[in-house]
Formats: sequence, C-alpha cells, structure tokens
Amino acid sequence: MSDQTASRIDTVGLVGLGLMGRGIAACLLSHGLKVVAFNRTHARIEKARTFIAEAMRDLVEHHIARESQVAGWEERFRVARSFKCLAECPFIIESVKEDLDLKHSLYAELEECVPADAVIASNTSSFPLAMIQAKAKRPERFVVMHWSEPAWITRFMEIVKNEKTAAHALALTKRLGEMCDKDPSVLNLDIRGFITNRLMYAFIREACYLADAGVADIESIDRSFRNDVGWWATLAGPFRWMDLTGIHAYGLVMQGLLPDLCDRKGLPDIMKRMMEQNAEGTANHKGFYSYNHETAKAWEDAWIDFTYDIRKLVDKYDKRLKDAGAIGA
Repeated sequence: MSDQTASRIDTVGLVGLGLMGRGIAACLLSHGLKVVAFNRTHARIEKARTFIAEAMRDLVEHHIARESQVAGWEERFRVARSFKCLAECPFIIESVKEDLDLKHSLYAELEECVPADAVIASNTSSFPLAMIQAKAKRPERFVVMHWSEPAWITRFMEIVKNEKTAAHALALTKRLGEMCDKDPSVLNLDIRGFITNRLMYAFIREACYLADAGVADIESIDRSFRNDVGWWATLAGPFRWMDLTGIHAYGLVMQGLLPDLCDRKGLPDIMKRMMEQNAEGTANHKGFYSYNHETAKAWEDAWIDFTYDIRKLVDKYDKRLKDAGAIGA
C-alpha cells in the first residue's frame, strides 16, 4: 500500500463500542470518515449511537468541528453484523477490554476476513506490540494506536511499531491520526505502558505511597498536584518545563530525592483496598471520594467541558508558538 493510497483512506473498521470505542467512533465520524463498527452487544450499539449524536452536537457547539464535517454522520456510521462486513476497510481499530486472550481470538477471526494489506491497530493501553502480534498470521500489519479519553476531543495519540511492523502500516496509522487532528507520538521501542502510562503510573504510585504513609490525606495530595503539575503540564512536558525553570536545580534535587522515592513493585495498599471494595469511582459511586448520582454526574460533565476548554487553550498557545517559530509547524 503506497503513501498515496494511505492519503485516500475514507473508511475505518472499529471493533468494540465501549467507553473508548464510541469516543473513537465519534472522532472518526467528526472528521468526515466512514465507520463500520462491530460489537456483539446490541444494547451497547444503541448506547453508542446516542453518545455519538451528543458528541457531534458538542463538537460543533465548541467550534472544534464544523456542521459540514459532522453532517450525515448517521449514514457514515454502519454496524457490522460480522467481521466479514469489515472486508472493505483498509484500516481496523480494535478497542476491546485489556484481555490478551480475547484480543488474540478477535485477531484470528479478523485476519480471515480482511484484505492481506489491511492494517489492524490495537487501542491497548498497556500490552507491548510484540504480545499483540504473537499469534498473528501477518504480524507486519499490526500496530498499537493508543488513544485517550475523551477520544473525540483530545489531540493525544501514541503509535507503537517494532521491527516486524511494515512501513505502510506505520505510515497509514500516522496518517489517520493526523486526519483526526491528533498530534501523534511514535515510539522507537516496543515497551509496556508506552510513554504516557509509564509517566502517569510513576506519579500515581508515589501518590499512593504518600497516602499510605500518612504524609497527607488524599485531598491534600490531589490539591498539591493540581496546583503545581496541573498548572504547567498542558503547556510544557517535563523536559520543556526543566528548560523553562532551570535544569541545574532539578539535577541537584534529583541527587537527594530520587533514592527516597517509592520503588515498590507490588500493588499499593490503598489500591488493594479499593479493588476489594469493587470501587470504580464515579462509575459506581465508590472511590477515593464519596459520590452520589448528582455529584458523580457533575464531575463527569465538568471533566468533558474542562477538556474542551483545555483543547482550545492548547490550540491557542500552539498557534502563538508556531507563529514565533518556537515549535514546529
């Protein structure tokens, strides 16, 4: 498949319409693409339709998508009755739960139905690509295409390749991400957790350690994080932040602080307790904080609106820095 073919992609297959899958569908549809979606549960399909309709209205209202972009999305969103319906798709995104056996069984079915050069991208958030490819007939067609929630708003995307990945698979994945107005990061090494999850789980582990050790309560830990890291991280990553605030000072602090940071390999005690209580946060009103239906909904709605505002802020300062020649065009 040539780069020219890659630039003409207009139909994407999607396997899985859960929380992430329906957000990915909304993103694809809002950029004028056709989506052929497969999900075994009819109720989830109908829930996805309702969700996508609301997302389309919100994207237009927040001036992230134009009316002309989202127009006719209902006709461009088709439900596949079987994997055979994905045969027309040059690109398929798998977005099912993090169960490797389930993924492998899906890939086995998919590879029997889709063209030999069709790319299959996994929206895994943790499995290395080598594990995704392990039982594939054509491992060269597989990539990791890691999205983040809310997938229809953020510009985040991580793409993972390895020595088996075909050049056309990587080119098509990156091209699709750019068509969806993402700002993809392509990893040079195939490692578990990729970039953002490795960074995130490092600070979550330290937050759990601070709570378990009684250094501060959960609300205080959250407050400190929000009012410092949360204040600058949208504009600058850790390396840019050190450039802005003094590299030498960070080196001096690291020498004394790093040996004292948590390096436990096991699950933190506070996380064990949450899992034993079947806590899922706002989803079931059990979490590190107390929720009822109204407060959980208020936080979930605020998160979506906040993400729209952050998107606009990122776009504003990206333009300013690009115009000044301070970052790439």
